[in-house]
Amino acid sequence: MKTPNPSPKSSSPGATAAFDSEALLRGSGLRVTRAAQTVLELLEHGSQPLTHEEVAAAYTAATGEPPDRVTLYRVLDRLVEAGLCDRRVAADRVNRFARHVDTASGNTFECDQCHKVLALPSDPELPKVMGRLGKALRKQGIDTRHTALTLHGTCGDCSR
Repeated sequence: MKTPNPSPKSSSPGATAAFDSEALLRGSGLRVTRAAQTVLELLEHGSQPLTHEEVAAAYTAATGEPPDRVTLYRVLDRLVEAGLCDRRVAADRVNRFARHVDTASGNTFECDQCHKVLALPSDPELPKVMGRLGKALRKQGIDTRHTALTLHGTCGDCSR
């Protein structure tokens, strides 16, 4: 997989970028640091979820200096805890990070090749199916807190 080379957009007053990492971090109760802003901006502008190593490489490319690896782990953990990004563990058991995919249903599609995550289109039958599954699980003594569906396959870009 190629390491993306996005350049974070500045959040200075003169910037015209619609993405405001500083406001998102403050609004989530997180400290605004250069590392947190840079990582959040890299994830926002990345075309696919990134591993820790890929975030480190993109960070270095964007800022000209490598991040402290422990700081990077902590920043990614805090962004996940705050709901600003998602951590997904793929079949290869590698953590990948991406900006949070906000869907009304929480249902997503994940490409097994590039690990891009997309919101599934709404389907009026899906809540009924998920409800039946939850009911069947409760009969087995399993109490679900959250139910979401993730479909895996190959996206249109990777299938070409």
